[in-house]
Amino acid sequence: MALKLGALLVIAGVAAGAAYGIRDTGSEMVSRAGTQSVAAFVSSPLPAAVVIARKPSLQDIVDLILGDRPPAESEQARIASVLGKYTPDRDRANRIAAALVKEGRRRNIGTSLLLGVLLTENPDLDPRATSPVGARGLMQVMPFHAGKWGCGSTDLFDIESNICHGVAVLADNLKDAKSLPTALLGYNGCVRGTNTPDCHRYPRIVYRLARKDPAAKTAFR
Repeated sequence: MALKLGALLVIAGVAAGAAYGIRDTGSEMVSRAGTQSVAAFVSSPLPAAVVIARKPSLQDIVDLILGDRPPAESEQARIASVLGKYTPDRDRANRIAAALVKEGRRRNIGTSLLLGVLLTENPDLDPRATSPVGARGLMQVMPFHAGKWGCGSTDLFDIESNICHGVAVLADNLKDAKSLPTALLGYNGCVRGTNTPDCHRYPRIVYRLARKDPAAKTAFR
């Protein structure tokens, strides 16, 4: 009975070996099955899982540029340190950093990039800032976006709510754009450049400010 079971396992093993490219003959496996217990045969190591390749997404490429993400606590402290150069309000810097890290991980966007966008949009870190066209808060979110992204609050002057909305809008642009500069121009509303003639410079400004993060000094060029 044990030999019959062993033979069945050998057949399965040969098939698996062929599928994974293992060079081993059936006769050698039968010989081992006759001298080893069925339990030992079953417990022999199998090849690792098959990995199916796919075309990398834009966000995959961004993640490769930025490298592996550190623990959220250390990342928050690093970003808060950068923001502390723009505001004397330590609590505000910490709240903004925490929200950037949280929403970046939620939407799978590197925090360095989000830092660059936020500093481009609102270098004074004024949560109540309003642009001439009505964009609000830290990431200058237009009011018609409020409440669309599951952010819990529609108050765009609230730090956490504004960053939640802003990161969601950027994620939506990243999903649909063919390149990172195009996604950033979409976030800025720079389509034809008629309202702001020099808005084509927006991605370069974001990259420069993103490099304020020590973890991304050479990530954006």
